[in-house]
Amino acid sequence: MIQNVINFISGKLLRLESRLGLFFSSLVIATVMLACAMLYAQPVLTVAFHGIQFSLLSEHPFDFSLINPMRYRILSPLIGYLFFLRGTYFFILPLLVTWLLIGTVYYQYRRKNFEAIDAFLLTCFISFSCVVLIPLVAPGYTDVVTWFLVFLAFIKAEKPGVSATFYALALLNHESSAVVLPAMLLYAWSKNKNAAGRILTFYLLACLPHLCYRWYVNAHSATLYNLSFYLSEKNVLFTLKRIILFGPVAAFYTFKLWWLLPLCLAGFTILRKKKLQASILVLILAGTFSLIIISYDYTRMLVIAFPAVLLSYEWLLEMDKAKLRKFTIVLVALNFLILQYHFNYDGAQPMFPWILNKFSAMLGTPLN
Repeated sequence: MIQNVINFISGKLLRLESRLGLFFSSLVIATVMLACAMLYAQPVLTVAFHGIQFSLLSEHPFDFSLINPMRYRILSPLIGYLFFLRGTYFFILPLLVTWLLIGTVYYQYRRKNFEAIDAFLLTCFISFSCVVLIPLVAPGYTDVVTWFLVFLAFIKAEKPGVSATFYALALLNHESSAVVLPAMLLYAWSKNKNAAGRILTFYLLACLPHLCYRWYVNAHSATLYNLSFYLSEKNVLFTLKRIILFGPVAAFYTFKLWWLLPLCLAGFTILRKKKLQASILVLILAGTFSLIIISYDYTRMLVIAFPAVLLSYEWLLEMDKAKLRKFTIVLVALNFLILQYHFNYDGAQPMFPWILNKFSAMLGTPLN
C-alpha cells in the first residue's frame, strides 16, 4: 500500500515536470505546499514582537538616531527597504522567502539528481516542520531568510566560494548563523578534500562583512541584542532555568518525528564507523543547542538544525532507498496527527489549524 502511494506521488511529480519543466514545477509545488502549511497552522498577518522592530528597521535601515535592538540583523530590513516592502508591508518579505525556500528545496534536490519522490519528501519536511510553520505564526520575523541562506550554503558546498557567499549573507541576516560554521567547514571539506586552505579562507572572509557591520553599528548606535546581553549572568540564568522545564519538549516540536532520521543515522554511523558523517551531524546539533543556553525562544532557535535532517535523509538514502521512503511517508502521515506547538520562556504556544481554532471558538473555548 505504501509503495502504491510512493508510485502515485512519483508519477504525478514526473508528469508535472514533463509539462512545466523543473523550474515552474518547483514553484507550483511550493505554492501547493505553502497553502497546505497555512491550513495546518493558521497564519498570522500582523507584525508582532520582534517583527515590529524589523518592520521599523525596514523603513530607515541606516538611521542610527533611531534605537533598534535588531540593528545587527540588517539584511532582511535592507531588502524590504529596497523592494518597498517597508513598515506594515514588511511581513510580506518573510512569506515570499518561505515560498521560495520550499520551491528551492525541491528544485535543488532534483538538480542534484535526487529522484522526484525524495525531493518531495524533503520538501514535506521543510513545509510541515517549524522551518515553515514558525514564519507563518511569527510575521515579520526574518529567521526564514537565514534558514534559506543556510540551506543554499550547504547545498552549494561543492563550490566553496558560492557557498561562503550565501553564508556571509546569512550572518548579515542573523548572527545565530555562526553556530553552523564548524559543520559548514567540515561539510565543505568533505566535498573538496584537496582544498582545505581555500575553504578555510573563503569562510573566514565570509565572516568579515558581519563583523565590519557590527563594528560600524557599535560606533554609531547602541543596540540591545549584543554579546554583553546574551552572555550576561542574568540572561543565561534566566534561560537555563526554563530549559529545564521546556527544553526537551521544545526540541521535540521543532521537527517532531523527523528527529528520527538523525537518530537513525547516528546509529548507522556508529555501526558502520562513518566518522565524517557523524562529526558533521554532531557539529550541527551541538552548535544549534548551544543557542538555547543564551536565547529563550527555544523552538525558534533550534530550527537552524534543519540541515541535520536533510543530510540524514541524504546519507540514509545511500543504504536502502525503498525502506527509507516508506519509513518517511509514514513519518509525514504521523506528524500530521500531532498538533503543533512552539516553546519559549512562557511555555507552549499553540500553532493550530484555522478550522480547529474556529470550531473551538464556536464552543466558547478558543485555542489561539
